[in-house]
Amino acid sequence: MAGDPLIELRDVNKYFGDLHVLQDIDLTVGKGEVVVVIGPSGSGKSTLCRAINRLETVQSGTILLDGQPLPAEGKALARLRAEVGMVFQSFNLFAHKTVLQNVSLGQVKVRGRKKEEADRRSRELLERVGVADQADKYPAQLSGGQQQRVAIARALAMGPKVMLFDEPTSALDPEMINEVLEVMRQLARDGMTMIVVTHEMGFARSAANRVVFMADGRIVEDRSPDEFFTNPSSERARDFLSKILHH
Repeated sequence: MAGDPLIELRDVNKYFGDLHVLQDIDLTVGKGEVVVVIGPSGSGKSTLCRAINRLETVQSGTILLDGQPLPAEGKALARLRAEVGMVFQSFNLFAHKTVLQNVSLGQVKVRGRKKEEADRRSRELLERVGVADQADKYPAQLSGGQQQRVAIARALAMGPKVMLFDEPTSALDPEMINEVLEVMRQLARDGMTMIVVTHEMGFARSAANRVVFMADGRIVEDRSPDEFFTNPSSERARDFLSKILHH
């Protein structure tokens, strides 16, 4: 069973203009839990992910990280973002910096580590995600799968309490998807708390403790992968699964 709550969303609502993109969201993620969020496009999955590290502000409700409400701005927000690692669809690496510099930068700037210590940690993490030999290259010299693994190492370098993944493989060529999912599976096995928005149902099945199914800005189901995939309780989920699993 998962540990104490690490992330709690209570009655969270978010609008873009008139569009109600997050509707009365209640979600608790315990320490060491892997929660995979799935659902049709426009269901609010990415917005949910981005609200957890305040890339999106919410209109009402509470979001807590380790029992503390999210800070609004300034230094406290920068510290929060260091606690919440985020990996996006696009890799967001600095093009003019080497792989090693990309992974070390935040450690020096936000965590206040000395450069030598940061670089040592960066090399360990690049080793862990399987791209140690690319440390002195620039992002453009790497494949998409390698860049995404560097982005994961960069997020891990901050020593986050939780990792958020927002469709981390959807921009990748099919043959690269698995090398990224494998790194994520290993993180899950190592006990990292993770929230993963993805279309990769195999990953949801094999790595998740819970599957959260969203539709129209609401959480429709929140169950074990086994229950969800073999016996979804909602019409929306059955419809969604029949469309994706039979292609």
